[in-house]
Amino acid sequence: MKRFTWFTFLYLALGVCLTAIALGYPNLPSGLQTSLFINAGVSYIVCFISTFPFWREMTIRFYRRRNSAVILPWLVIGFNIVWMIWEVQSQNWAMEAILQAFSRLIAVLIFSEIIVITWQVNSEH
Repeated sequence: MKRFTWFTFLYLALGVCLTAIALGYPNLPSGLQTSLFINAGVSYIVCFISTFPFWREMTIRFYRRRNSAVILPWLVIGFNIVWMIWEVQSQNWAMEAILQAFSRLIAVLIFSEIIVITWQVNSEH
């Protein structure tokens, strides 16, 4: 049975936004446009995969096996947010820098979902 969560819809929304931005601005540098399309594709794939039960089970299994890895999602999220702010600020809030930072949100979403799954597992026990 497939399982839809809020994160499924967030992945889908991120993919739609990245695709719309990449298609809506044809004068973007080709590297940035390619990056937006790749991240949109990754977002669609993760959206599809996250509906299957093995996604949650794999996260729970990894969490139980490596209890020291609990801090890893927090570190990845924090690093990505600091890196995005640093990039945008250092380039004086240029449109390309904002779009490049926006394309990194897929990592933040994935690790946020891992944190939510581990919280659910901890609250069940």
